[in-house]
Amino acid sequence: MAIDQPEHPKLHMAVNAHLLANKKSYFGAAPFKSIAPAEYRTELVDLNGDDTREALVLMLGRYWGGTGGQTMFIFKGNPKGFNFVSKMTCVRGPMPGSVCVTETKSNGWRDIAVRVSGGGAQQKYAAMKFDGRKYPLNPTVVPVMTDWPGNDFVLISGDATAKALTAGTCYFTGILGKTMKVQMALNVEKGLIKGSYYYEKYGTPIELKGTLSGTRLHLSEYGKNKKATATLRMQADAKSGIASGQWVSADGKKTFPLRLLRVATSVRRHANTTNKSNLDAEFPKLVAGAPATTLQSFNSIISNIFLERFKKATKEFSEIEDDERPHTYNDSADISYFSTDLISLLGSNYDYTGGAHGNFYNFGVNLWSREGHIQELKLSDLFSPDTRWKTALGRYLKRALTKREAQWVLDGSMKESDLANHSIFTLSPAGLKFHFAPYAVGPYAQGDFHVVVPLSILQPYLHKTGPLIRWAK
Repeated sequence: MAIDQPEHPKLHMAVNAHLLANKKSYFGAAPFKSIAPAEYRTELVDLNGDDTREALVLMLGRYWGGTGGQTMFIFKGNPKGFNFVSKMTCVRGPMPGSVCVTETKSNGWRDIAVRVSGGGAQQKYAAMKFDGRKYPLNPTVVPVMTDWPGNDFVLISGDATAKALTAGTCYFTGILGKTMKVQMALNVEKGLIKGSYYYEKYGTPIELKGTLSGTRLHLSEYGKNKKATATLRMQADAKSGIASGQWVSADGKKTFPLRLLRVATSVRRHANTTNKSNLDAEFPKLVAGAPATTLQSFNSIISNIFLERFKKATKEFSEIEDDERPHTYNDSADISYFSTDLISLLGSNYDYTGGAHGNFYNFGVNLWSREGHIQELKLSDLFSPDTRWKTALGRYLKRALTKREAQWVLDGSMKESDLANHSIFTLSPAGLKFHFAPYAVGPYAQGDFHVVVPLSILQPYLHKTGPLIRWAK
């Protein structure tokens, strides 16, 4: 496209039409001259949920800015073009993180967070809220937000760059090198990324930390000694969900191609009650990687589980008598494994309803698609009924928990048979992982315990047509 040709012709016409209609207030007695496409930057995003994108137009050049920042126009999209809605001054661009379109809404339109001070962790944002007709004019006179904005995109260096990953948790499957299958979980908050990935051949998680800038992901992987062992650099496309790039060893001597597909994003729910209770839930929404009917069935079961829990907790927390300290409920979930026919989730819950400390526990959700039927797996579904799998499982769990000095296993309160009947587990190529919350095998002070039972231990007892047989050697 030629530099003097607008990327969005209808928007270009709307911008110049607005300037012409208001030429006296903008230009005084000077003659009006149409602005060129190079004199502004745009980003299209649906602000009011009508499936038609609005336009943020950042005006460039000294005429439209000063020490306080630049002018930004907001136009409402419609089938025929764009109509002017608002003007904002003191938008401090070009600058990383100048403008964030947030997930919260006011009068049906998404709030816009405008950076007004600071840098790095010290930066502050003003929440520009739609009043039913327009957004506020000047962010510097709006109270600053108490936290960073959750955002879908950030205005960077004068260009509004669509964020490849939105705030929250997402999950990828893919290929490293030519054939090595990997699975990766990433959590995005405030432009920073934390997570892990594992090679399906081994199933051992490898820690990841990094940053997200527009479509660019820069991740460092860390070994057991907490030293960086490799760098993962990728370009991610928000629409297709594909991230591709390279894995480079720390010494730079090894480089492998890396290609990932985003198979899950996250759904968030929040509620406040009149008695100071705060409730949050976040759980996966599968978007790719399996047949549409399987994804739909998996999503329906997962959302029903978490939304029913959230609904029940909201009712129960609303009935708690007022306390000086706010009550808290938080549900979250991590994907342990995903394939075209199997998904394994570890749910985690924390709640505080008064007392010396809060409580937390885990719960597993393991779904298997078989011949068009979705089965929520129980522990017994994994093993042949005519084998002594409980004996072998209980013996291994007791040995592992004894080494970790789980008090109620050491003193004999928890027997092998009790451990073999523990119902909270997840599945992965590493084996069968059991999750013991505080008070399950020891006092609260000992915290939680997680034990992986390797497939080499389980193989003699596995159901010959069950979900774990795929990893048997």
